Amino acid sequence: MTLAGFLGAAWLFLDSRAPAAPPAPAPSPSVVAYNSDGLSDTYDGFHVEALSLPGGRGPGTVSLQVTGPTADFQIVHTKPMHMYVLRDDLSGYQHLHPTLADGAWTAPVTITDGGAYRVYIEFTPVGRPTTADPTVLGVPFVIPGDTSMIPVPAPSADASSGEYTVRRLDGTRDLTSGTQTALQFQVLRDGEPAVLEPYLGAFAHLSNFEVRTQALMHLHPLPSSSTGQLAFHAAFAERGDKRMFLQFMAGGELHEVAFTVFTT
Repeated sequence: MTLAGFLGAAWLFLDSRAPAAPPAPAPSPSVVAYNSDGLSDTYDGFHVEALSLPGGRGPGTVSLQVTGPTADFQIVHTKPMHMYVLRDDLSGYQHLHPTLADGAWTAPVTITDGGAYRVYIEFTPVGRPTTADPTVLGVPFVIPGDTSMIPVPAPSADASSGEYTVRRLDGTRDLTSGTQTALQFQVLRDGEPAVLEPYLGAFAHLSNFEVRTQALMHLHPLPSSSTGQLAFHAAFAERGDKRMFLQFMAGGELHEVAFTVFTT
């Protein structure tokens, strides 16, 4: 599939259950609104500029420069910055940790297929409470050439990584948007609760992407024991499908599973 075909087919991921929305009024040219969800390169006085982005398949480098009110970022979940890469068909997810040198945040990345991608960065400026929402910025890039599009999977109650199974405790139930919602998972090994180990300062990390827009919200579980049960609380602003990537450490290895969740 060519890149143009890929971009056109990406609209197939829109939620078919949502009614058609009327056209939105054009924004005032003097007012620009941004959300801290990685869909903009500017938010809250901070701006990210790409110094180097992958231009083809295989090993590459992401190098970004961030300007704003401060260059000092807090250590949150053991890192001053978290970086995520995702293709716009919601595949190719990567969670990276760039290092800072000479004003550039740089991380190695491997791209396996063509298509339209976005790199997200998440950081908390010094002086902001660590319990407050981080700043999330993003920039797009394109890998040219034929592309194998991957459809977003239907909702499922279970997902596996190696010998571990992660079970969503409420099955495939739709969640309610616009209100605080609990997502609960159980990690099992041989049918028994697995023993989880801390990874980046938490028992798990959940990256939630809106399928329609690819907006990012990164979540961590409520404090709990290490007996395999995870509870995430969040308020989802948009109705529609979400693609969630759950990472956890068990048996000395990092595991990753993905779920599709619908909110009404």
